[in-house]
Amino acid sequence: MAHQSARRTEPQGEHVLPFTDHREPLLSLADISLARNGHSVLDRVSFDLGRGETLGLVGESGAGKSTIALVAMGLLRPPAVTLEGRMQFAEHENLLVESEAGWATLRGRRIAMIFQDPASALNPCFTVGRQLESPLRRLLGFDRAAARRRSIELLESAGLNDAEARLAAFPHELSGGMQQRVMIAIALACNPELLLADEPTSALDVTIQAQIMQLILSQVRARDASCIFVLHDLALASQVCDRIVVLYAGQVVEAGPTESVLRRSLHPYTNALKSCVIELDTETLTPPEGGLPAVGAMPPGCRFAPRCPRASAQCASQTPPLRSLEGRDIACWHPG
Repeated sequence: MAHQSARRTEPQGEHVLPFTDHREPLLSLADISLARNGHSVLDRVSFDLGRGETLGLVGESGAGKSTIALVAMGLLRPPAVTLEGRMQFAEHENLLVESEAGWATLRGRRIAMIFQDPASALNPCFTVGRQLESPLRRLLGFDRAAARRRSIELLESAGLNDAEARLAAFPHELSGGMQQRVMIAIALACNPELLLADEPTSALDVTIQAQIMQLILSQVRARDASCIFVLHDLALASQVCDRIVVLYAGQVVEAGPTESVLRRSLHPYTNALKSCVIELDTETLTPPEGGLPAVGAMPPGCRFAPRCPRASAQCASQTPPLRSLEGRDIACWHPG
């Protein structure tokens, strides 16, 4: 795919393609819309992920973050949902029209996912060794002995002590932190180019969270892979993501380099998220009033308008386009 920065133009119609930096895109989402039972879940979501880049999807629960990750993994597809738009990955022009056979060559081998709850994602009926060796044998053609050796190496790189003994363990015999380390080892077993991490620390003790995030980052960087983190914690995103995409009710409202977006947010929703960050010296928290609109009952115009202190009549009636402003993408009639 050609360098994406050349795609930035003045607004034409309602939508403008996203800002990107100098990195060659590995994954490009353009106007991705998803509907379930006739109701909009994602609306014209667009962003690029550069090779070797870490990107965070942030927003409230229900904003569409995990849905995007499932689409990128090929786990949400027609006829279960209606999908429109374009999703380019490496040499693949549009994965939205890829066959299941085509996806089978990508999942695990080139695109992998760390799920939010390892206890649910790991099969309780099989040992750790069987679940780790299976993709090595099925996707990479390892024999049993080679798969076992590689599994031990992967568990050791994931920080598990006595890795060989852990192969015989069932998931319920491991702690939550150990289960997540096994999930990371499985996801990275085939050295994927793209790793999707869906709230990988939300089910873990706070003392383990930093270890897991550092492990994921070190493993991704060692493989020169790209990673999309699904996060609700802006403080965590500021530490691990090169760029962030802020989502509200299935739409991108602000996106750009993490430092610039968080230092001077232009969208009122991003500012509202920042006001909810808990720090040691925080005396007051000012969360935005109200909640996300229900699927199937989206307001006209800007979807954040009913909760926005800057909302005007234009906001209530006209959908703001995603456009370039100060080196990032912003969808707001009154940014600043």
